[in-house]
Amino acid sequence: MAMTTSLANAETARRGIFSALQLIETFRELQHDMPMQTVSVFFVIAMRPGLYQRELLNLLDLSQPSISRNVMALGETNRHGEPGLGLIEQRRDPLDARQFTLHLTPAGKELVNRVLSIIACAG
Repeated sequence: MAMTTSLANAETARRGIFSALQLIETFRELQHDMPMQTVSVFFVIAMRPGLYQRELLNLLDLSQPSISRNVMALGETNRHGEPGLGLIEQRRDPLDARQFTLHLTPAGKELVNRVLSIIACAG
């Protein structure tokens, strides 16, 4: 019985690790050296669409320059003026023009669906 349980646990662990690898590779397809901070920023925006960019400071414990750099990388144009990943968009808050809310683009929503599919297959 212990051997069967051990084999089942090993298989569950293998499937979980394989799913984690698939998630990493999904992001690497977009940018081969994407920083994990960028992935974290993307996931928080996916979980809380419409959040203010400044809210990421507390949620992820990153500096303002890191938040800005990652938001730009995920957006239309990165900090070098080159094309970004196009996964999120910044929208000016109609009540406070100094503030921006963050939302997924259609490409960002498609990426979330791919991630959820990988997770569902792991279960």
